[in-house]
Amino acid sequence: MAYIRRHRNKWQSIIRITGHPVIAKSFVSKTDAKLWALSIESKIRRDDLGISKIKYPKFKDLAHRYIKEVSPYKKSYIKERYIILALLNESWSEESINKITPAVISKYRDKYLIKVSGSSVNRALDAISTIFTTCKKEWGYPIENPILSIRRPKKAEPRDRRFNKDELKKLINGNKTSPLLRDIIQIALETAMRQGEILRVKREHIRNNTLFIPVAKTRSRTIPLTLKAISLLNNAELPFNITGDALSKQFKKLCNYYGIEDAHFHDLRKQSLTNFMLDKKLSVAETMMIAGHSDPRMLLRTYNNLKVEDVAKKLV
Repeated sequence: MAYIRRHRNKWQSIIRITGHPVIAKSFVSKTDAKLWALSIESKIRRDDLGISKIKYPKFKDLAHRYIKEVSPYKKSYIKERYIILALLNESWSEESINKITPAVISKYRDKYLIKVSGSSVNRALDAISTIFTTCKKEWGYPIENPILSIRRPKKAEPRDRRFNKDELKKLINGNKTSPLLRDIIQIALETAMRQGEILRVKREHIRNNTLFIPVAKTRSRTIPLTLKAISLLNNAELPFNITGDALSKQFKKLCNYYGIEDAHFHDLRKQSLTNFMLDKKLSVAETMMIAGHSDPRMLLRTYNNLKVEDVAKKLV
């Protein structure tokens, strides 16, 4: 600890730290004496911890290491890799990780909030945060995660896009829709499975009137199947010979061709779950079994996108 005292018309700063010799220096200003003491104390403690001797790598080098060693074992590998590679276009990725401060990340956040949604920015911040956490916990770099010290963008309101009958007729029966895409769209509507879950279905996963989903967002699950879903799956060539990226592009291209605006493939899942509740009269608990949600609030908030007209019909 540093001790500041008046000595011979000057201010003397004395530093005593266990295991180190006493260091003293005099200053005309008391402020200068305090600042010097703080600086020397910090340097000694950093030397003791070995921090000052650490050569910190650049963020881009650690990002490449993360992509190679950590990301491939995650279900979201392809998307995460895409996000991280985009981060490497930022000038600050050339900096050593100890120089990437909350101020640097805040500036990056604000720049991209002008161009993209808060959800997109949050996904990028998640990737940065994961890399810093891995650096500290697994790779031994004594750094603080800058993401923990900044304000996160607000999450966008859940989408409530529902396809009308005319839109679904075009998507399923239109002559522009390929047989493969037609099967996948109908299976999505009949099972409420996520895109990745549909593409991983194998023949052996079909068990009478149920389907086992071994790899899901959270944990494996078994869902009940409608008669139409059973027919579609039994007549399809499984697993589907298409990647998730290609499927998303084809679906978007198809929607553009038919003039169907603001539509994502994931909206089919929302549509299906809403239909299970409205048309099949399934309870929240029963629909959760199909959706794979562990919290009913998730289902009610995101997928039970009832229209005012639907509720009004029940009041007649």
